[in-house]
Amino acid sequence: MTLTVHPLRSIFFCFLLCAAQGAHADIYLCRDANGTLVSSDRLTNDCLTYGGKVIGSDGVVRRRILTMREQAQEAQDKEAAQALSRQQRERQREDRALLLRYPNMAALEQARRNDLDRPNSLIQDAQKQIATLERQLKLLNIDAQFYPQGPLPLELRTKLDENKVLTKQETDLISGQKTEITRINREYDALRARMQPLWTRTATGR
Repeated sequence: MTLTVHPLRSIFFCFLLCAAQGAHADIYLCRDANGTLVSSDRLTNDCLTYGGKVIGSDGVVRRRILTMREQAQEAQDKEAAQALSRQQRERQREDRALLLRYPNMAALEQARRNDLDRPNSLIQDAQKQIATLERQLKLLNIDAQFYPQGPLPLELRTKLDENKVLTKQETDLISGQKTEITRINREYDALRARMQPLWTRTATGR
């Protein structure tokens, strides 16, 4: 009699265990190609194609099932968020480096003046050279007055041509350096606009 009862108890115990496990299994509720809700005990192709949700045995929605397109969009959004986070960290590193280099307005403006020294110096040198060329041109024109009717001597024509070429070179140099000055000032103006809130935040945090 005892030998008969124990196997029956084991079978009954296994039955209860399987029933309990089945009671706690999740249900996959998804739509098919016709838009009909279909339930399943596993993830189906319809779920991946049309989406759905996972429902627990207590009736609570565990999670949504994203379609392949939604998964791709989610991955794209995640990548974009990570890229933005990297940009923000890089910006913060740049801000710290800029604060070390330009701790205040005076430091930034001194750096501006330093960068403007070279183009301003080149302009001054070019202006002096042009003044010298203008004096030379006056002398050459005086010499040219001795030949009102005939062609100018080759040497005089050559000097006049050289004066014209050199004057243009110096004029172009001045124009180029003025453009460089504009670029430098534009960059420092933008940098100052960026530094203003950093200086304010640094001063407030002290």
